[in-house]
Amino acid sequence: MKFISQTSPSNVLTDGQSSCAYGDIPKVFDRVRRYLAEKNILPEDCLAFECGNSVPDALILLYLLEEGHNFLLLAKGTKSSRDADVEPFFPAFCRYRLDIMDVDDARKIDSPEPERFLRITENQEWNGNQTAGQKFYLRTSGSTGSPKMAMHSHARFQGNVLNCVQRLRLDSNDRIAIPVPIYHMYGLGAAFLPGVAAGASIDLQKGANIIRYLQRERAFDPNVVFMTPVFCETLLKGRRSPREYRLTVLAGDRIRENTFEKYESLFGCLVQLYGSTEMGAIAAASPDMPSKVRATTAGKPMTDVQMRLGKGSSETGGNESAMEATDELWCHHQYGFEGYVDENGNPIDSGEEYQDGWFRTKDFGRIKAGGYLEVLGRYDHSVNRDGLLVFFSDVEKALETIEGVDSATVIAKGEGLRGKRLIAYCVPVKNAELTEQDIRTASFDLLPKHAIPYRIIVIDSLPLLPNGKVDRQRLGKDIDIAESR
Repeated sequence: MKFISQTSPSNVLTDGQSSCAYGDIPKVFDRVRRYLAEKNILPEDCLAFECGNSVPDALILLYLLEEGHNFLLLAKGTKSSRDADVEPFFPAFCRYRLDIMDVDDARKIDSPEPERFLRITENQEWNGNQTAGQKFYLRTSGSTGSPKMAMHSHARFQGNVLNCVQRLRLDSNDRIAIPVPIYHMYGLGAAFLPGVAAGASIDLQKGANIIRYLQRERAFDPNVVFMTPVFCETLLKGRRSPREYRLTVLAGDRIRENTFEKYESLFGCLVQLYGSTEMGAIAAASPDMPSKVRATTAGKPMTDVQMRLGKGSSETGGNESAMEATDELWCHHQYGFEGYVDENGNPIDSGEEYQDGWFRTKDFGRIKAGGYLEVLGRYDHSVNRDGLLVFFSDVEKALETIEGVDSATVIAKGEGLRGKRLIAYCVPVKNAELTEQDIRTASFDLLPKHAIPYRIIVIDSLPLLPNGKVDRQRLGKDIDIAESR
């Protein structure tokens, strides 16, 4: 098989309710193959597959990859926009939609017929397009917010998967917990598929919160876990007693250094991974790198990945002054995506953002001595104030050092005398008596004048996206609503 290891037939995929041993996967595939043939569904018929973190979902996902189907991977219930009343997202280039129904009485998924759990809906708006080659698509959004899909080839993506297996030292002895969604690139390309390629036992967790995670941890006993920095913080608060993992992998927003140190002292080796929907895994630390390197960087670029700073610069090599510079990160990835398509399956011109194999990540960063990659934050998470560049992450880090502040998130909203106004949302630690004025007063001792937030808002919790990142767009809308009242 192309994506699935055949070296450990007794290892399992589980979600806490259903399970399937690797040795039983071919039997499931045979039944799915016959069922889709009966429905006259061909590999070139692009499918919109709504995928969750369950064993049936994972098996269909693996089947589509192994059989070379064209498909668009979506979260369950994906809408055309954030408006809850709009229709499900069903682009015209997809001929059918697949989704998984609940399988209440099947604890072991090695025999059920596909019609028991697989629902197929034909697209009445299908435009007749059939994609040549074996492709899969992940939804992203452009600067206008209109949906677009990043197109990956199955063959090239295998290289991306194997890069993660090698860098993270995954093997069939591992027991991997995945509380991040597998319809996102991180959960799919860095966690789930590398785990399957290594033949590891895998525990898929749906909508994981700290209580559910700890229950699954006791039952499954993982030694490797993939999570976000937000969930890492939650785990530190939810369980303070030591519990050794061989490896914890983080991706998404930056992790605070004090959080990194505390986590490693309680739970063992932690590495950071950096990637994107378009490029997959770009860089990652390995378990054998020094702790200080793992705390402050995303390690080195993956095999066959090149990085440079700025559009016009050459690939950073031995020039130490260039290495310590800060600029936008550009990536050349042998196993990256092939371009964007719109809802009709037509190619979208990427303009200057993807030329000659170099992709503009829209992240700021540094390439440090030794080739280690430090990612500072999103290009659009920075503003120019008084002629000086201000990174939201720098303001957030400063605010989080204030006694009583648990976490902080900064957005830009409106214009002021210094430029874009900074709005800081601060979550206090439990039982802390902290006012917005307290935080503002303390910020004058921590930040230069041009980086002082225009407004500070104390909030109980921050809204999160499914991938674990803070939903900054939601915060911006909330302040619009509040100011309009």
